[in-house]
Amino acid sequence: MNKLIQPLPLSAEQLKDMLNKVIFSDESSPNNRKIAEYILVHYRSIAFMTASEIADKAGVSQPSVTRFVTNSLGFKGFSQFLKTVQDIIRNEVTGVERYHISGKTKSNLEILIGQEIENLNNLVEYTSEEKLLQIAARIANMKTVFIIGFRTGAPLANYFYFFLRKIHPDVRVCTSGGSDVYDMLHHMDRESTLILPFIFPRYPREMIDVIQYLKQEKFNFVTITDSYTLQAEGICECDIVTPIIITTFTTLFDSYTSSYCILNILLDMIGRTDLDRTKDMLSSVEEMYQRNRVFFRR
Repeated sequence: MNKLIQPLPLSAEQLKDMLNKVIFSDESSPNNRKIAEYILVHYRSIAFMTASEIADKAGVSQPSVTRFVTNSLGFKGFSQFLKTVQDIIRNEVTGVERYHISGKTKSNLEILIGQEIENLNNLVEYTSEEKLLQIAARIANMKTVFIIGFRTGAPLANYFYFFLRKIHPDVRVCTSGGSDVYDMLHHMDRESTLILPFIFPRYPREMIDVIQYLKQEKFNFVTITDSYTLQAEGICECDIVTPIIITTFTTLFDSYTSSYCILNILLDMIGRTDLDRTKDMLSSVEEMYQRNRVFFRR
């Protein structure tokens, strides 16, 4: 298995600042200025280009581009630079733009499934088992867990809520947005409640406002997201990162397979934190299902 090259946690503004420093530095070579100027103007399109293609567009050699991203920008290599740019633009690309990009690539079953398998294999490089266990213990030991997710975060939040309530005595969820979430938070005890905000591209402004409110009101919360973008922007710590890893935008919409995988692992860890409680709660749920004939049986 190839080792995953992780993107650096940079925002678009931070990348632009780095490029501008190169452009206006007296110590920069003419070639470096050309490359920096081209990337600054075309950073959204270079996410899908090779080093040779960027070199051709900027009017320099391919080795010049490779040296530029390592020596001038501080990346470990061109691959890390490319993944960082892809990470930055994922939440900026609109559905229409994505349609045009995906139309340029061959999208078939074998390619897409192969990409999903690679993404799942690479999760090992992204995920700290020790950190997941610590978060699982926090969730298991809190009296109340409140899950929040809007837009793309909503189905993930609902999935986690659906299963967590089977093994935790007090789980609540809000996926509707609006003022309801603030009404629900207002009555929650800060000491005994853990908030789980789910925020995924294109990062709804409404969800960022909720996170700012959680910080202001000193709630305990664990953020679940897809990258370190929010951390780079100074919005919040990114506690659980379930990356949507891409090489090109081969489909119209992102796949959240890796996110569901990590959530399932986290649920298992929570359940194993207190096996007696988990066993009792699952047994009680199954008895209720049978009494009410919830499922079809032959």
